[in-house]
Amino acid sequence: MRPVLSLAPLLAVLTVAAPGPPLAAQEEPLTAGSEGVPAPKRTKHVQPVYPQEALAQGIRGIVILEIVLDEKGKVQSTSIIRSVPGLDEAAIAAAQQWEYSPTKVDGKPVRVRVTVPVVFSLALPTLSRQTGIPELRQGVSPAWPAGTSGGGLARAEVTLEADGRVGAARILEGGPPWSEALLAALKTWRFAPPPEDEVLSFRVEAEFLSEGGGRGDKRVNLEATGLQRSGLLEGPPSPSSPAAAPPTAVAEAAPPAPAAAPPAQTRPAPADETKAPAQERPAAAEETPPAPAPAEERPAPRPDTAPAPAAPTAQAPPSAPAEAGRPAPPAAAAPATPPAMAGATAPPPVEVITAPPPALPPESGVSAIRDVTLEAGVPDLTRGRRPVAPPLARMAGATGTVEVAFSVAIAGTTTVQSATGPDLLKPAAEQAVASWVFRRTRADRAYLVAVFTYTGDKSSVVVRPQAAPPAGPTAPPSVTAPPPGPAPQQP
Repeated sequence: MRPVLSLAPLLAVLTVAAPGPPLAAQEEPLTAGSEGVPAPKRTKHVQPVYPQEALAQGIRGIVILEIVLDEKGKVQSTSIIRSVPGLDEAAIAAAQQWEYSPTKVDGKPVRVRVTVPVVFSLALPTLSRQTGIPELRQGVSPAWPAGTSGGGLARAEVTLEADGRVGAARILEGGPPWSEALLAALKTWRFAPPPEDEVLSFRVEAEFLSEGGGRGDKRVNLEATGLQRSGLLEGPPSPSSPAAAPPTAVAEAAPPAPAAAPPAQTRPAPADETKAPAQERPAAAEETPPAPAPAEERPAPRPDTAPAPAAPTAQAPPSAPAEAGRPAPPAAAAPATPPAMAGATAPPPVEVITAPPPALPPESGVSAIRDVTLEAGVPDLTRGRRPVAPPLARMAGATGTVEVAFSVAIAGTTTVQSATGPDLLKPAAEQAVASWVFRRTRADRAYLVAVFTYTGDKSSVVVRPQAAPPAGPTAPPSVTAPPPGPAPQQP
């Protein structure tokens, strides 16, 4: 007789294999802080390093990360929920070094998803300003030069651009360590925009103080004084107004001479002539003494001599009122200014600071969404839906390729332009593209194409720039131009 096989071992095997579905259900990490899932405690923290480029441009903000922790509390993956261009990489680099305590649910360690905000903030330097100097809205305080002690002083003259940036800086006082620290800080400063059609210049003084020797507290006192305003159209009128005033004064001084000349009396004539030369200069007084002697012999020469001094006085005004009444001072004042300018510009170094920020790197494709590949020239994809075939298409076994043309605005949002492909798959592809958010580094609209490939249970997408320039601006003229032509001819 053959032995009868028992079914008990088979039932035991099936019973052990039954808990399979719960293991599959745990593949997706749980959300920390939700019902029944405690929030993990961070056991190791690494402070993010502020990027130098972002520091120089005054970029600040809050980067929100989504971190997936494994059963041991190690960071398994990171993704960006809220992006701040220039700060995302620093936040991710720090988060990958964090460690948390294991999260347990019903006594068993599980994988969890944690949302962490990373704050990048810049404290504005304390700057005491003279009344009229715009408010400082962006920038960093001068860094204390390494390897120095005892303190120092640096003073610079700055000129603001129309947008409030420091357009030019010229060192007036201070040696290399302290002046270089001040210039490096001025490159990051940005003030409130000055009034239109007006250029503002002022002095910035940085005093580096050290208390208690080299190991004591170090601080930098900043002060902005010496405000100078120069209008763009106020230069020419101002010098012309004083030049016009002296000729009128000379013209009024000239008439008294002819008025005093007609009387032939010897006494009143010199009295009037002495008043006129007092206003004009001693030049008229030198001509009057020889005049009285022939005045008694000939009355005619008397009026002739009066117009004679009037001619020289008319020539004297242009040179006399220019500076101090004599031609010599203007000649001495003109050469005096060039040496002063040359002496001012020669010793101190002059550094021109570019008003706009440095050029941003070209957009390169980095995708934070699974199964999405970005080619060169595509901006970073930060969040959105991944490609998944709709249930009806999977039930019907529909496969194929869907090509979606879309545009990306400056804010990173998308706008679908057109879609081609199977009707069962097009809605899912359009909805996925509409949910995408990109990180833009340029102030223009990007035109892209997403090619979705649906093959059974697997789906993928490749995003690339459109082969031709945006058809929007060029297509409408070719389409709309013909209709207006025949339309007016038919009536």
